[in-house]
This record gives sequence, structure tokens and C-alpha cells, in this order.
Amino acid sequence: MTTTENALARLLDEASIRDTVARFADAATRGDTDRFRATWADDARWTIGEHVHATGLDDIVSTYQNLRQGRDFFVQFAVQGPIDITGDEATTSTICHEAARGPGETYYRNHCMSTDHLKRSENGWVFTSRSFHYLWLDTTPFTGNAIPLPTGF
Repeated sequence: MTTTENALARLLDEASIRDTVARFADAATRGDTDRFRATWADDARWTIGEHVHATGLDDIVSTYQNLRQGRDFFVQFAVQGPIDITGDEATTSTICHEAARGPGETYYRNHCMSTDHLKRSENGWVFTSRSFHYLWLDTTPFTGNAIPLPTGF
């Protein structure tokens, strides 16, 4: 491959990895289990802080569904960090802000950083592990109204 071809291939891989991170945040915000599932490898691992650990695709999806259940809303903002690619594997980090309310009068806001490992698959890049480390966590009540997304949005 020429230098230009190598640079183009790297840019395409980086764009695909950024897309995977964006699809994760979008699916988590929308509560879209199928789209969330599509961002993971079958044998992946997912950790959130010290208390949430899931291994394997079914366990990860089940954990996600339990975390989303009963929420008035959930939103994740993701800011992509540097990406390192070696062949068909990559590492990256993502700075996130999340906010949620529910079930009932429970509240959740955080800033965290994820450490991500991905691999190339037939459908693009997927997470093989994703570990969220809290930088700030707040579970005190906040005000505001949850407004559902319009159908088809």
C-alpha cells in the first residue's frame, strides 16, 4: 500500500471507531436495545465503576436493560479521545457525561472516562471491553421535565 492508501485506511478505521462510540451513546440515550447490542463483540466485557460487571453479549444487554428500566430519561454525551489502532484491534478513551432520572425519585449524573478496546468485525468495529471510571458522581435530586423523543426521531 502507498502512504496515501495507508493514511486513507487509517482515517476510515478511525471514522468507524468514532461511529461505534456515537452509536453506543445514541442507542443508550434512545433505549434501543438492538442498536446497543450491535456495538459489542460476543465475548465482550463491560464494567461501570466498581459495582457493575457484565461478561458476554447476553449479560451485557441484560445489564443495560436493567440499568435503563424505569428511567424517565437517560442521556449520554460522548467526547471521543485519541485512537490507537494495531491491525484489527484498537484502544481509545471516551469522556462522557450522563444524566438520568427514575425509577421513582432516583437521580443520576456523572462525568466519567471510559477505557475502550475494540476489534474489527464484518460489521465494522465493535467493543471487546468497555470500562467506565467515574470522575464525578451525583445522585441528589435535580429539577426539570422529562420529555419523550417524538416517534421516528
